[in-house]
Amino acid sequence: MSASEFLESSPISIDDVPIDFELPVPSTPASSAESSLTPFSPPPTTLPTPDKYDTRLWGHFPGWVWSERSKDNYSWAWEYGYDIQHDDERRWVCKPCIQKNDPRPKNFVAIGLQNALNHLYKDHGISAPDNKTKSGLQKKAEEKPGSKRPRSIVDIWKLDPLRPREQAIANSMIRGFNRNHFQRLLIEWIVDTNQPFSVVEHERLRDIFEYLNPAVKITNANISDTTVRALINSEFKKHKARVIEALRKSPGLIHVSFDGWRARNRHSLYGIVCFFRDENSKPHKVALGVPEVRRHSGNNIATEVLYTIEAFGIEENIGYFTLDNAENNDTALEAIGKKLGFNGARRRGRCFGHIVNLSAKALLFGKDTDAFEEQLSGAEALSEAEYELWRQKGPVGKLHNFVVDVDRSDRLTYLLKELQEYDISMSDDPKIRSKSPVSVVLDNDTRWLSQLYMIRRALRLRRYFELLVAKFRIQWEEENTSKRTGQLKKSAVRPRILRDENQLTANDWSVLQHFATILGYYEDAVKTLEGDGLIRKRKRGYTGSYGNVWDVINGFEFLLGKLEKYKAMAKDFPDPEQQRPNQLNQLHGICQFRVSVD
Repeated sequence: MSASEFLESSPISIDDVPIDFELPVPSTPASSAESSLTPFSPPPTTLPTPDKYDTRLWGHFPGWVWSERSKDNYSWAWEYGYDIQHDDERRWVCKPCIQKNDPRPKNFVAIGLQNALNHLYKDHGISAPDNKTKSGLQKKAEEKPGSKRPRSIVDIWKLDPLRPREQAIANSMIRGFNRNHFQRLLIEWIVDTNQPFSVVEHERLRDIFEYLNPAVKITNANISDTTVRALINSEFKKHKARVIEALRKSPGLIHVSFDGWRARNRHSLYGIVCFFRDENSKPHKVALGVPEVRRHSGNNIATEVLYTIEAFGIEENIGYFTLDNAENNDTALEAIGKKLGFNGARRRGRCFGHIVNLSAKALLFGKDTDAFEEQLSGAEALSEAEYELWRQKGPVGKLHNFVVDVDRSDRLTYLLKELQEYDISMSDDPKIRSKSPVSVVLDNDTRWLSQLYMIRRALRLRRYFELLVAKFRIQWEEENTSKRTGQLKKSAVRPRILRDENQLTANDWSVLQHFATILGYYEDAVKTLEGDGLIRKRKRGYTGSYGNVWDVINGFEFLLGKLEKYKAMAKDFPDPEQQRPNQLNQLHGICQFRVSVD
């Protein structure tokens, strides 16, 4: 059993670790007189059995023997080194390296030994004993402004490496930390959680690392933000060749999808992804690049996509493209097709999610939703002009204004909470009494899923919304009534949430209920088709795939059936303006056209 196997499989015991640091020493005669009178006799034929570390040593240095020292060696480095010779050459061999079963144990010419001291300090964390010669690396580290004497595992745990048991403990702890593996895990965490590169330099994070394992600091395993960037680029380049080889072996066409996204730091990025089958016909997907595209013209997009395609050598195997309906994608695909020799329009598929997004926004806000979005500032508080724009959008717009006013007012937020707490405390049902009040859900401008979540929460809180308005109206009128005249003060400005034109009527709530139902169908369709078509084990235990082409067709048919039903219902509503049958007609036409697309 090797030393490493022993340390990993057995509790450490002094008696169990056969480590012998002593070199063979000939026995001393009883006296010089007796020695002179006793005739010389040859050494015994039975030689001492070398321990396993000696065996390893000679395995690395065949033909070498123990050194015949001409004088004593006073350097403390010899406590951690074997002294061997071959002909006229004498070398120092690192004991910790031999004991760790290092495939290439460090060894140095046995003159000076400064290199040996540097090795002990750098690779094993062994510092010079007090009042002993320090290595150059140790001196340099201690001379840094504000730096403390770097400690080793031996120092921290106050271990004595000359004692076999404590030496084994130190070696086990040192071998238990891999500097490269630690840095790789750190890089993977940064990438997976989208952390800023500078997070690695945060003092508190480094304190946590050192607390968990002092070896992080001892081996200088912490990295800078520049190193993070370099390591990520290095990993990308390392694996790029493997991706190129996998794409080269693909027996079929390689399909591509790309789309733009603006990061929070205002960088406009385009993600480029490909889908292919490997040599065993197993489907795969891989991100090829995320280039920055400063101007979103079709030609600029095409240039970056073509550069990425050529970088992976797949120009001859390009299949079909799945893109959203933006006009610049039409131009981009036309340019790509012209360069690669195909008709771009015939190689293009439409993005189901984008089509659903357009139709859902048409359902909620009518025509010209892009123009409506451009008029919104995105600020948390609504200006009077934006408030009016939203109000004109019907029940959803009025609800949006109401939710924003509540969310931006601490007074209204606490009042809504108090109304719920009262009902909860007065209930005899243990399940209700165990609940907590909930807040409004603020939508994200014209993102239809966020509107759905806002509507669902509003329907749940409808009764409390009505009580909130009634109670706040009483409070406001009491605060703004003149004690002298008993009338509202002329200077009083009624809050927007109390104005008659902003109140949600019974018809409004009915429309919101139907919107919640219809958008729920959209949500089901989108979530079902979020898959990538790959067969894998699902959370519920069965194996299957989502997002296949035939699922898209079924998704359109499913939505068309539901919309036909609600289109007929909309005609019977007393306020056709609020139900917007013209929008449902438009939505029906969009879906019907997409189903019949090539």
